[in-house]
Amino acid sequence: MSGSSATSSGPTRRSLSRRWLPRSFYARAALILIVPIVTLNLAVAVMFLQRHYEDVTVQMTTNMAREIALVRDRADLAVPLGISLTAPPAESRIRIWDLSARAMRERLQQIFPDLVAVDTVAMRKTVALGFADGTGMRFARSNVSASNPHQLLVLMAGVALLMTLISFLFMRGQIRPIRRLARAAEAFGRGQPAEYWPSGATEVRAAGTAFLAMRARIERHIEQRTLLLSGVSHDLRTPLTRMKLELSMMEGEEAAALARDVEAMERIIDTFLDFARDEATETRAAADALAVVREAVEMAAPGRGVPVEGRSLEVPLYREGLKRAVANLVNNALSYGERARVRVSGSDAALVIAVEDDGPGIPEAERADAVRPFARLDGARSNTRGNVGLGLSIVRDVARAHGGTLRLGQSEMGGLKAEIVIPR
Repeated sequence: MSGSSATSSGPTRRSLSRRWLPRSFYARAALILIVPIVTLNLAVAVMFLQRHYEDVTVQMTTNMAREIALVRDRADLAVPLGISLTAPPAESRIRIWDLSARAMRERLQQIFPDLVAVDTVAMRKTVALGFADGTGMRFARSNVSASNPHQLLVLMAGVALLMTLISFLFMRGQIRPIRRLARAAEAFGRGQPAEYWPSGATEVRAAGTAFLAMRARIERHIEQRTLLLSGVSHDLRTPLTRMKLELSMMEGEEAAALARDVEAMERIIDTFLDFARDEATETRAAADALAVVREAVEMAAPGRGVPVEGRSLEVPLYREGLKRAVANLVNNALSYGERARVRVSGSDAALVIAVEDDGPGIPEAERADAVRPFARLDGARSNTRGNVGLGLSIVRDVARAHGGTLRLGQSEMGGLKAEIVIPR
């Protein structure tokens, strides 16, 4: 039990510590830089104020106390010693932030138990004392305090600010290559071309070089996949067209069954071409998401009366890619259910396109497999409808091309709810 509690408390402490840390690397690096500088300056300031500033004040006050004692015994020595005999102050007044005045008062009260008032506020740079016998004195504040004691603090603060500024400029130059690498990776993830060359520190250059090598491998893989699928699909169209022509001249149930098989093969080929199509060749431009979705629904299910709800939202989109994705979802919804509906909603953060149906849906445990290429949850049945398991995979690729994602869930209609989420 103790081991499990210790294990559970570890992640909790880590999560709490991360909650208070800034999210960006620049802010964290700045925090790492500023905290030691501020801590060091505070430590030096405290040591200076306590060990030097106050000690000097106590020493000077002790020396001044001897002169005060002489004047109290012999009033004629007041003028030569720079002390004025005046009426005592009515009350003690010392500013809250005047640390040297507090140290001076404590030292004088130790030496003169009958000291009843110390005033450093009434007259600037002057100390007024009042004793129990009614004697009052005034003398220059410089006799008990070091002149310009703030110079060290000002110098420390100035140097700290200057070094912090220099460090920030240097750190900004070091973080800039990391941001360039992040922007290049984000652009590549969205299918957008972006120029990038490694720069910065050795570790950042190594990461940039690895990214370029990875990008080249992925581009070669995509190109080979596109060529393979396009070539196979193109080569299959010629014999299929010939078969359709021959079947159109034949009669009978067998010919009709063969014609349905040929149509299913054509749908498979079209699906392959959709899957192989690269969204990077399409230009992303601002468009009315509601209008694009309505066009896609009409293209997928003309005359079926699929309702499209929502409001007009101007969002940068790959128009044809999004139409293809929504059409795939609508086709799936009508293939496995009787009714379907589409909703377009959004906020300042994201655009959400939801397609729902009243079909059997997809169990939660199988949703991750459903979006994989060539995955068919109805694999036990014969593939007479041209389903090759690429529909949801195409939708996911289109969503990723927009920098978004595809979410699968349970619909209020009882079937599947597929949502395309696109950040704005």
